Amino acid sequence: MYRLVVLLGFLAACKTESSPSEPPVGMPPLGEPPANVVGGFSIQLPVQQLAPGAETSPCWVFPIELTGPSKLVGGAVLRTMPGLHHGNITSRPKTGEGIRRCEAGSGNEGTDIINGGMVLFGSSTQKSGDEWYRFPDGEGYRIRDGFEIVARMHYLNPTDTPITVAPKYEWFTIDEAKIVHELGPFLWMYQKFSIPARATHTASADCYLPNDHPSHIVTMLPHMHQLGRALTGAYIGGPHDGHKFLDSQGYNPDDGVLVQYEPPVDLTDAQGVRFECTWQNTFDKTIVEGIGDNEMCMVFGYAWPANKAYTLVAEPDNCIMFPTPPPPGT
Repeated sequence: MYRLVVLLGFLAACKTESSPSEPPVGMPPLGEPPANVVGGFSIQLPVQQLAPGAETSPCWVFPIELTGPSKLVGGAVLRTMPGLHHGNITSRPKTGEGIRRCEAGSGNEGTDIINGGMVLFGSSTQKSGDEWYRFPDGEGYRIRDGFEIVARMHYLNPTDTPITVAPKYEWFTIDEAKIVHELGPFLWMYQKFSIPARATHTASADCYLPNDHPSHIVTMLPHMHQLGRALTGAYIGGPHDGHKFLDSQGYNPDDGVLVQYEPPVDLTDAQGVRFECTWQNTFDKTIVEGIGDNEMCMVFGYAWPANKAYTLVAEPDNCIMFPTPPPPGT
């Protein structure tokens, strides 16, 4: 009997060791600063009044007024009131002094990153209250000397009364001696979709990773508008083939849709990802990519190593994935 028990225990252990672990589940980040904070920086957007139904997209430039010895950001928080549709906060090489409006033709988020900048914050659609990034201990992204902050805001007042909006962002830098994984940003986007009037529609793309892709996703932030019903990401190939690592409703202004993974989503053994967005069009018109009544299908996130954070661009019958460009000179 003893030998049988030992044998069964050995077989059970072998089965556990040879079976793939369960895919990680995304959870909301902790609503608190990261461990080992040694400094940080912040920005306060100017107060703006919004009439009922008003929609506007102001853009502001801020200096990075950093305190403390570190340039590694381990967490951040947005504090806002109703009226913030979303904000894309990036860094770029310095172009001037002080707080000021963005210059016409000064580029976009993509050119900021290509020029060595970093995505500093992306927020859930129509979020009100606080939204946190709080990376796992020892993980963070790097800001660089000689850079400034660009805040490209999108405000929308969906109510029938005037409102005031003035978001504030704060970043927390962590002890560089405690860093384990330096993070890089990525963006997934599906373009050129068309949602028929009064119809439910899913845009889907199978996207394959380049060779040598030890990418580990730490956070994912879906971005859809009010017609969004689902945004998902699933493994193609590998031990978790077909399993969803991201299963989001895509749009939730009350609770937000930002998720964090600990352990991370490991794409090392996957061949690629299946990226899908589903909408329910309640209008008597076709909906396409855009603002206002139109829709979006995007995910913003961070992954490690920083040079294996893969951006994805999809459209009907086509998808490409490529590493987010590293800063010049690295």
